[in-house]
Amino acid sequence: MKKQIMSILASAALCTAMIPTSFASAATILTDSKTGVEDGYNYELWKDYGDTKMTLTGNGTFTCEWSNINNCLFRTGKKFDCTQTYKEIGNIVVDYEVDYHPDGNSYLCVYGWTRDPLVEYYIVDCWGTWRPPGSDSIGTIEVDGGTYDVYKTDRINQPSIDGDTTFVQYWSVRQEKRTSGTINVAAHFEAWENMGLKMGKLYEAALNVEGYQSAGSATVLKNNLIVGGDIPDPIPTEPPTEPEPDADGYFFHSTYEKDKDDWTSRGDAVTTLTSNAAAVGTQVLAVTGRTDSWNGTARELSTSTFIPGKAYSFSVLAMQDQTASEDFKLTLQYDDASGETQYSTVAESTGAKGEWVQLAETSYTIPNGAKNLLLYVETADSMTDFYIDEAIGAPEGTKISADLETSVKPGDVNDDGEVTVLDAATFQKFLLGLDVELDGDAADMNADGILNIYDLALLKKALLYGTTEPEPKPPVDNSSERVEGQWYNTADVSWIDQNKPMVAICFDDGPVNGGSTSSAGRIQTAIADNGFHATFFYWGNRINSTNESEITRAHELGFEIANHTWSHPNLTELSADGIKDEINKCKVELTRITGETDFLLRPPYLAVNDSVKENAGVPLINCAVDSADWNGATTQQIINTITSKMADGSLDNTVVLMHETYDTTAEAMEYLAPYMKEQGWQIVTVSEMFKANGKEMKNGEVYNYVS
Repeated sequence: MKKQIMSILASAALCTAMIPTSFASAATILTDSKTGVEDGYNYELWKDYGDTKMTLTGNGTFTCEWSNINNCLFRTGKKFDCTQTYKEIGNIVVDYEVDYHPDGNSYLCVYGWTRDPLVEYYIVDCWGTWRPPGSDSIGTIEVDGGTYDVYKTDRINQPSIDGDTTFVQYWSVRQEKRTSGTINVAAHFEAWENMGLKMGKLYEAALNVEGYQSAGSATVLKNNLIVGGDIPDPIPTEPPTEPEPDADGYFFHSTYEKDKDDWTSRGDAVTTLTSNAAAVGTQVLAVTGRTDSWNGTARELSTSTFIPGKAYSFSVLAMQDQTASEDFKLTLQYDDASGETQYSTVAESTGAKGEWVQLAETSYTIPNGAKNLLLYVETADSMTDFYIDEAIGAPEGTKISADLETSVKPGDVNDDGEVTVLDAATFQKFLLGLDVELDGDAADMNADGILNIYDLALLKKALLYGTTEPEPKPPVDNSSERVEGQWYNTADVSWIDQNKPMVAICFDDGPVNGGSTSSAGRIQTAIADNGFHATFFYWGNRINSTNESEITRAHELGFEIANHTWSHPNLTELSADGIKDEINKCKVELTRITGETDFLLRPPYLAVNDSVKENAGVPLINCAVDSADWNGATTQQIINTITSKMADGSLDNTVVLMHETYDTTAEAMEYLAPYMKEQGWQIVTVSEMFKANGKEMKNGEVYNYVS
């Protein structure tokens, strides 16, 4: 049925829950949060803090600029009365042109909300340094001559049109950026519903410029909004489905026994089958005639099998017989959403002359929006001829055995046939991030697949005492007494093995509603079930009668309860009295619930200056490792951040920043807690970590790790 076309100039009653609007002249300049109506367009500037300016220039156009912000939105469009769905309203079309200059994380989009269900939606045509929303696409649609990736994300206890609550976000993100054109908004709504993403009764549709922890400016040159008429049909594509692997569990397995299996030359290299140096079977692929290091051999990967945003396992055997040692690389070449060619390292390995080595990664994520995938083998900086064998692509987590016979002498890190102090020195340089070569298998003293300071400690014990059994540290004195300016640390560290690596994983922004099945409850359970403790930084004015039981449970489980201020402001922008008031008001609530009187402080936004240090009265806990869960990191990305730093030893005795408000974080901890226990790691509180290392904390000092 045709819908009557309605000009944006027509008036409409707003939802009863909306902020009352005021009328403004064409010269209106906004610097703080405000809503209103001009020329028939609803306008709104919303921010949590920072420097913002929005100048209305008539007929839905405006200029805006922002800096030193956490989050801000500048938008003009139409607010509806929350009684009609988009199908009842009819089509919504935005014809726009914007001169857009983001410096950091920002989105140019059509934006709005629905109620019943409560949905925050984005149709993103351009962005700054980060392509939102950072999670796995659930499919693609074709609208207005472009391809959009569709996403769904969950938001827990976050700001909304109905206050802090739980809601979902729907996203259409254009694969190729643009700053002008036509967006048929209702076509996206129709496509989302066809994919099972239910829309509610429409609250708002507006052209929006958003900034997040960034700076920038924009000039909206055109913003024509027409409401009504038939809704055009989008052209949906089926959500990507991963094909079934073969009987061996592989998507491809190149043995080179019969043919090259789609592996081709890259650059000037020549590829031939040969039986001169097979690692497995009788034939391998020889790569010769290289004139540059990037020359090698490559295989195209189909995005219908290797789906962007999903992780896979890859393995290739490589060998050279010309130089003393060569660094091999397995690399993915791809085109990103803007069409630019990118290169990403999948795996690396160093091979001595005549030695087959494995280039393997069990969890490599194909970048979101990637096209024209090309997997290839090269050397880091030489033109040496080489061979490859047993190239495999498989589902994530598949461990592919290389079946290479090697003779490894534990502790012979520099591979000179002897275990001496030179091996310990080489290993220590490696852990410090210096450019040294070492035998990873020989350095892995406890054979757990991870190289860290625990292995170095075992190597030193072997040199000193002829055994790899660690020498116990003297027991830590658990007694505490108050010293002026020093943190009163009462942590019990009797359960901690001081010879094993440890990390303080901290969780901000609680408490949340939902009990043990909430993200916070799942995080607590995962950590406690593995015998560990963690530190939770609570936000005072979020505490209420329905969620304070979360804090009680955390305290009973032996977790550290800590202060995240009363209302989560940027403390560097407050007076001395303001800083103290924010800290003390939260402290009073935490004391009421736990009976404790001393709480560490996590400054909101990790923002600290001299005034904050002088007035905090407690140690300030920032972080050395950021999980980026707050910035849309997926479950796998969070896991990869932690496990990679476990592997290189840089996680030991550090503070990690996470947030208890995300299901992705809960899922990551449900994997990480048992995995870290299995690998000999310990998750401890901040106070436990410092005390177990015999280190004191001082009031007003900032701590990211134990030094």
